[in-house]
Amino acid sequence: MGSAFALACAFFWAFAVILFKKAGESFSPIALNIYKSIVAMALIGLTMFVMGVPFFPDVTPRVWWILILSGLLGITLADIFYFSALNRLGAGMVAVVECLYLPGVLVFSYILLSERMGIWGIIGSGLVLCAILVGAVPLQDLNSGNRRKGQNLLGICAGSLAMMFMALGIVIAKDVLDQADVFWATFIRVTAGLIGLVPIVLCHPERIRFARELKFSKAWFNAFPATVSGNYIALVLWVAGMKYTTASRAAVLNQMSTIFLFILATVWLKEKMTAQRLAAIVLAVAGAYLVIFN
Repeated sequence: MGSAFALACAFFWAFAVILFKKAGESFSPIALNIYKSIVAMALIGLTMFVMGVPFFPDVTPRVWWILILSGLLGITLADIFYFSALNRLGAGMVAVVECLYLPGVLVFSYILLSERMGIWGIIGSGLVLCAILVGAVPLQDLNSGNRRKGQNLLGICAGSLAMMFMALGIVIAKDVLDQADVFWATFIRVTAGLIGLVPIVLCHPERIRFARELKFSKAWFNAFPATVSGNYIALVLWVAGMKYTTASRAAVLNQMSTIFLFILATVWLKEKMTAQRLAAIVLAVAGAYLVIFN
């Protein structure tokens, strides 16, 4: 079940990345983070209300604090850096930087959770990483086809920080997910992530511009479906995947989002399915199979 959730998360996140890239042309990283956090919090809260999930369950204060810290790291900080990298590098190069998420989770889960992967799981992880590198390294930006060389270094640094904060944020939450409902845990993380943005926005010299960007515009037609797919559906599935399987296994399967991105780019953006991308897909599927069934 956890593996299925992690794979589904990868698919919905890949769909969201393409739309977030388009939305990023009109939103700054902080404004886009505010927008998607508000929408995601509203959608998850509505879902909890309909399903009768309590907003104040009987859990220990430790569960609250860990999920709040997880949201601050994995949403407030990680998403600001991620959208900054996406704007500078484009979806193709960000796919390469995203490779850091998997080793980040493996290292943190080894240190904090004492998780170990079997030999076939390690081989499968290696195949998935190789697949991403094979398919993504030569790619230019999925939409413009131009690489802005002057911003590459800043984009890579921002993307690397995003992956480390994201990995640490979800691994520290793994220990308490068994005590929490998936929707409630996701709601607390998103709410904490949004609250964490408040002092950043209030102290930022461009806060007036952020407010203007959040007004209704054509950019919402990309930002809203991206948020529903990436920060509602995928985020809930991400937490569920982490809850119902090991952090290491879930992380490997989450990385399949890059492979799904290649497929969606072919189907939706009408990009050519090259032999290189096809080889990447085959490697990734083989790696995912070994991870799931090892």
